[in-house]
Amino acid sequence: MARLNKHLTKTQLAQLKDKLQSEADRIRVNFMVKKAEYEVTAQSGAKDEVDAANDNILLSADMRFSNREALYYKKVLKSLAKVDSEQYGMCDDCGSEISFQRLMARPTSEVCIICKEESEKEENQNYFERRSKSLGREMNVTL
Repeated sequence: MARLNKHLTKTQLAQLKDKLQSEADRIRVNFMVKKAEYEVTAQSGAKDEVDAANDNILLSADMRFSNREALYYKKVLKSLAKVDSEQYGMCDDCGSEISFQRLMARPTSEVCIICKEESEKEENQNYFERRSKSLGREMNVTL
């Protein structure tokens, strides 16, 4: 099988793979820490209403951040799979090469900077029917 990402050297690919792997490891460790924290919080004794409400607010915010991390973790794993299949570093939209500098800044990039800029222009020009990319829900925009 011919290497699709010929623009990246073996050293650059190794650097990017290490960066992705360290991100995956960091997220896994954070999930284990959060799980332990949730278990401790769940086992803690009875609290008054104010403390319980405060804990619920903090838990809600923490869960939103955890959901974001879970989505990012999926992107990291997808990028690692692309590295192994030698498809990493190629734009999903136009098929051109994604620069090493862009991949170092955002290792989970799936599109080149030109396609990303065009996508953002289209998104910013369409105020109606906007969709949240992470959750696929329509955003309410009131004028």
